[in-house]
Parts: sequence; structure tokens; C-alpha cells
Amino acid sequence: MDGINNVVDFGAVGDGIHDDYAAFQAALDGDSNDVIIPQGVYCISHTLRVKSDTRIIADKTARIVMKSNHRRKRNEFLLSNSDTEKGNRNITIVGGIWDGNNTAPENAKPDIFDKTGYSGVLLNFVHLDGLVLKDMVLANSVTYYVRMCRVHHFDIEDISLFSDQFGANQDGLHIGGDVKHGVIRNIRALSYGQTNDDMIALNADDSIERVENLDLCRASIEDITIENIYTENCHTIIRMLSVTAEIKDIRFKNVYGGFRCYAINIDAARYCRTPLFSESEYTNGVGLISNVSFENFVCYPVLDLPQDFQGTRGVPETALKLESHMDRFRIVGFRYVTEAAKRCPAVKCAHIQKEKITADGREYHLRSTEECLTIEDFSELSIDYDAD
Repeated sequence: MDGINNVVDFGAVGDGIHDDYAAFQAALDGDSNDVIIPQGVYCISHTLRVKSDTRIIADKTARIVMKSNHRRKRNEFLLSNSDTEKGNRNITIVGGIWDGNNTAPENAKPDIFDKTGYSGVLLNFVHLDGLVLKDMVLANSVTYYVRMCRVHHFDIEDISLFSDQFGANQDGLHIGGDVKHGVIRNIRALSYGQTNDDMIALNADDSIERVENLDLCRASIEDITIENIYTENCHTIIRMLSVTAEIKDIRFKNVYGGFRCYAINIDAARYCRTPLFSESEYTNGVGLISNVSFENFVCYPVLDLPQDFQGTRGVPETALKLESHMDRFRIVGFRYVTEAAKRCPAVKCAHIQKEKITADGREYHLRSTEECLTIEDFSELSIDYDAD
């Protein structure tokens, strides 16, 4: 077809045996900005680098698999935008099954402080204006299925996640600093037990020294609509991580999920292996989270797992862990379901002392950062900064 680069025309075999990396990269680097991937199983040995103004259309059954003839290292992924330093624009990917092959020894995650190690990220987008991901299946990621940083103007819709193996830090969509103006819609975990960390992570602050976060930055996250999130059994459904960088103007709607640890975690990474601050440095608390809304949030704790489950089990402590400063934070239509929900409360708040917390019309104030508030259940919750 004129004006379109078909990877098969560039030598891709698609038999699940041959290395099709060179053919794919040649198609991506070719004269046409439109690349099609027909049905087949394509082995990819090196990172696919996608230039600006590229549109990739893959058959829904086309499987693109990260196969390696070498130990994966830093800045290697299944796919990334081509210029993460100077930046790219307008990349669209539609269709396909994108497989991180997380059982391959060459793709194993190293120690979290290995500065040259493989991040485990499946799809990487850093310094990009204009991103579209649609109708994709993302499979078998070692850590994050999608990693984004310094990405503006994006549309991510109809993404399914599954994995044959559970691993640490297996986030669904991991959003780092300086991500703005986007839509995330219709994200589903197909595997029972996925994601094995955060389904959706909004991490304006993070430990960028960790191997999975190398080359990211700490900066604000702003103006994102997130709708129709579904998972039967994940570690945490939503995480928002802010210490000094802002998270603001975020709209959630229609979230449904079972959690092994939290439904919403806003604890500023206090309990992580790599904490971002000490309490003595910030005696009045941390976090800059504002104008965040949830509409129709249904969740339940997961207490029973299959005997062969090898992922992070966690112990459900509370549905909402709220330990960061917030203003104009709203949840409407919250439903905590099943008898198991009675074993842990809906909300625990701590480390905040300037907020007015209102749950189903009843107001609460914490007098110090050491005080903890527990709310057994609610249908509407609001948190507002109260200077008085």
C-alpha cells in the first residue's frame, strides 16, 4: 500500500522465531510516517525507537515480544520515543499485543539501585508532546506497563493488562513528573492479581534513584481525566505521591476494583523502601494535592488468593490511606462492598493538621500531625485546606 510502511515489506517474518527488530526499526525510520503491523508473532531484540509524527497500526492479534540475545540494561524497553532528551511530538499506537516477556532471564530486573540496570519498563515515553495509545493489550511487563514523564497532551484508551508472572513494582500506568493535559479511559486488568503494584500511579515526587525510575523527574502532574478503571484484585488501585511537587486538577470517574493493600494510597511514600523525606524535615506534613475529584468509586479488600500466587500479598489496612496535604479533594458515590470490608475501615487520615475533613456531612479536624482519624464507611468525602 502506497504511503504506508508494512513491517513485512521490510523483512519482518512474524513466526515467533526470527528476530524482527531490524525490519521493524527500518519501517519506523522509513519515508512514511504510517507503519502497519499485520498478524503474526514478532520477536524484538532491541528497543524500538519511534520518531515524531509516527502512527503505528497493529492488527489486534499481532504480538510484539521482547526477546533478548543480551542482558537488558538501562534505557532499554520494548518501545520508546526516539529522542527523550530533545523531545518528540505526535506519536500514535493503535492495536497489537505488546509483550515484555517477563519470564526471560535476560529481562530480569536487577537490584533497585543498579545505575546501569534494566528498568523493567515495557513502553516508555519521556519528553513527548502528543501521545495516543488505543486498543492495545499490554502483557508480561517486568515493572511498569507504561511509564510517562514530561508528556503533554495525551489520550490513552482501551488498554488491557495481563501477566503470566507477578513481580515487584508492576504498575499499570506509571505517571511521573511534568505530565499534563490528558485523558486515560477504559483500563482493565485481565489477570487476577494484576496489577502487582499500583494500577494507576500519579507520582509527582518519587525516588528517581531507583532503577525503574532512572531518567524521570520530579515535577507537577496536572489536568488529567481518568475514567473507567477495572481490576478484580490488585495491590493498590490509585496512588498519588506528592511531597513538594503538585498534583492538581485530576478527575476520576467510574473506578471499580479489589485491593490487597489500598484502594487509594496518598501516604507520600513514608513506608517505602526508599522514603523521600524524614518527618523531622517537614514537621507540618508534606504534599501539594488540590482539586482532585472521584465520582462513582466502588472497591473491596481482597483477603483470599490462590495458593500458587507469587505476587505481593499485602494486608488490607484501609481503603483510603490519606497522609498528605490536600485541598478541594472530593469523593462522591463511594461504595465499600462485601462483608470483608468490615475487617478494615474505609479511611485512615494522619500527618495532616490544616485540613477540614467532611464525611457524609460530619466534620473532623486533626489537631496535630501525630493524630490519626479513622472513618469506618462513607458515601461522600471532602477535604479542604483550612487556614484557621
